[in-house]
Amino acid sequence: MGQVRWKVSDFTVKKEPRQARSKASVQAMVQACARILESRGYAGLSTNAIAEVAGVSIGSVYEYFPGKDAIVARLVQDMVAEARAMLEGRLALTDSRNDLNSAMQYFLGAIYRLMRKHRELLRVLVFQVPYLHQLPATRQLEIELQQVLMAGLDYTREQYSLNAQQHTLYLMTTSVAGTLMHLVLVAPPAMDPEGILDALAEKMTAWLIEG
Repeated sequence: MGQVRWKVSDFTVKKEPRQARSKASVQAMVQACARILESRGYAGLSTNAIAEVAGVSIGSVYEYFPGKDAIVARLVQDMVAEARAMLEGRLALTDSRNDLNSAMQYFLGAIYRLMRKHRELLRVLVFQVPYLHQLPATRQLEIELQQVLMAGLDYTREQYSLNAQQHTLYLMTTSVAGTLMHLVLVAPPAMDPEGILDALAEKMTAWLIEG
């Protein structure tokens, strides 16, 4: 069997909804896509299933999307927007933390809780969707998460008069992302997430200070 090749057009909407009713319909399709992925996996996803769960006609689905993969792409795009808004909101509140380690715990905890909120969906996206890393939104997520984390660490560094180098901040962001993804998706059930988050915050704090 040959390898499937996806085109950019597979992930691009045909048109953006303009009226409130059409926007609501498209959002219902995206939410239906998320529910199906969580309950049936990627193998159970189809445009017919999306139309049925969303309560719209199959014609409405194809009016806005070329196929199911474009709806998955929109779902990932919406998740990126949610992550960005949440992280920026938490970043704005880090100055209420009295010390560096508390600020780090607060920031890491916010990221972890967001990932936990979407754990089952993330599991399917990461392990079952074969083109996940080809999606523009996925690539943007990697960039934006790094930018937000770098901004947060930069802010923390300035707030507490630290002087870590950019390469140190980069290593910290990739370490945080990898650890949290593993903790959310594949960590043993007996693992204490709060203990891991506390230890991670301590390591990141020490790394900042040493940097």
